[in-house]
Amino acid sequence: MTILRALFLVTLASTAVSACASATKQTTSQPSSRNRLTREQLASANTANLYDAISKVRPEWLSSRGPTSVTNSTPTSVDVFMSGSMLGKAESLKEIGVIDVTEVRYWDAASASARFGMGHPRGVIEVSRN
Repeated sequence: MTILRALFLVTLASTAVSACASATKQTTSQPSSRNRLTREQLASANTANLYDAISKVRPEWLSSRGPTSVTNSTPTSVDVFMSGSMLGKAESLKEIGVIDVTEVRYWDAASASARFGMGHPRGVIEVSRN
């Protein structure tokens, strides 16, 4: 009976280790394709500025979900970064031409905090230019 118990424990332990290893492989620092827009996808929106293109292709990136806390009732929008610098809120995307952009990535609040620092409760849109 002890051999069967030992065999069961070894099988259980190896299953747990392999499950953890596969979960680690699936987790990456790069956002998924749902969180990325290429130059071609932006061009398909047929708009001049980046704000309008994103609002057509991925409108959920720009939506405000109301207040971020009970104590602060002011709704906030996504923050915009380009070349490692914060440009401002979503409205700053209206100043960027679609033709000048190579890629746009959306980072949710948790990923944005890890990549850009704390204080991005609605996430970050990162713009890569030519």
